[in-house]
Amino acid sequence: MKKGSKLIQYLKDPHTKKVQHFKERYQELDELSEVAVQIGDALAYKSLQTEMKEVFFDYLTAVVVDSIYKIAPHVLIIWIISLKWPYITIPIVNWQIDIFGAYLVGYLLFYGGKWLVKPIKSWLHKLGLIDFRASQVTKI
Repeated sequence: MKKGSKLIQYLKDPHTKKVQHFKERYQELDELSEVAVQIGDALAYKSLQTEMKEVFFDYLTAVVVDSIYKIAPHVLIIWIISLKWPYITIPIVNWQIDIFGAYLVGYLLFYGGKWLVKPIKSWLHKLGLIDFRASQVTKI
């Protein structure tokens, strides 16, 4: 079960460890740079700055590759859907929109809705309109 969970986590975010490693290394080098400035060692500071640039570009590369891995499934889904339905017609106004636009709007509405649900739930709970606590089931 743990192997399956690790595989799912890797497929969900394959470059997390690399990104985290580069981020930690950059912070470490930044702290060492500050120490080099405090002690007045210009050569060490210059060397650390050079290494910081390399680590920063490695970090950017890992972030870009990670972003590509995150967007690739969406591109595949849009491509598969567009094979069957290249356009979607909105019935009331009889507009035709491209599947890419419809998918993008649906995606933004989904995540925007997830972002808005928690504040709305807490607001309704404060007003006493809706109680979101789970009901208790008694066993006989």
